[in-house]
Amino acid sequence: MSVIAISRGSLRAATQLAQGLGERLGSRVANREEILVAAERYGIGETGLEMRHILSKHPPGFWERYADARRHYLACFKAALLDAVLAGPLVYHGHLAHLLLQEVPFVLRVRVNSPLENRVEAMMAELGVTRYDAIRRIEAIDDERKRWTEFLYGVDLMSPAHFDLVLNLGRMTISDGVEMVANEVQKKPFARAEDALRAVRNLRLATVAEVALMHNPDTYGLSFAVTADSDAGKVKVEGRFEAGNGRLIESHVRSALSGLKEAKEVEVRVKAG
Repeated sequence: MSVIAISRGSLRAATQLAQGLGERLGSRVANREEILVAAERYGIGETGLEMRHILSKHPPGFWERYADARRHYLACFKAALLDAVLAGPLVYHGHLAHLLLQEVPFVLRVRVNSPLENRVEAMMAELGVTRYDAIRRIEAIDDERKRWTEFLYGVDLMSPAHFDLVLNLGRMTISDGVEMVANEVQKKPFARAEDALRAVRNLRLATVAEVALMHNPDTYGLSFAVTADSDAGKVKVEGRFEAGNGRLIESHVRSALSGLKEAKEVEVRVKAG
């Protein structure tokens, strides 16, 4: 069985859909908050990024100053997400997974949209607030999600181009959605074939190596591309740096990856320019 990445257009509906799919398919269900906890082992807390802190204190024009921190945060989150993917069948609901897992062949990317009126009624019933307060809360939640995703990834969260399925729960029930997604994910393109799993293992090793490079002060912020062969335990790091710094940069890269036990062999290609 494959991986389903559900992007929240409605927190309540996405949660219900994920739980229904977990029961229907026998898959583990995980949300963004659980992956964040798992990402602590990769040091995501050291990135200095937290949604409300960043979005409440800094206008969009200030975000460019966080380019390296964003890259660090995404690498840590991606590493934890790939661990969950490799552990077995998974239904994830949250944000960014459909973007971070684009290189994983067997991920079905699903967007859940729920009409505003449905969300308003649900919030009024759940929190006991007025219709006016419910609308204001929903607008604030949507704005925060949109700005946070744009801050991290620079994309429009709502664009259907990022998804394989977009469900409008104004025209179907949760049960209908579960059935539709379950039928789709069991098709051949989403099978966990061995060659696809190998590619994911390679991606995970490359991502963990990138995390190690971002943690090291001598390699943090450098421009590099990382690929890996997990079967051979080989990591390749390529980048362009100032002329004359090649040997020093290579030494820093090897030092940064020296603690990564899975990397039995490290190849560094440094080009001037």
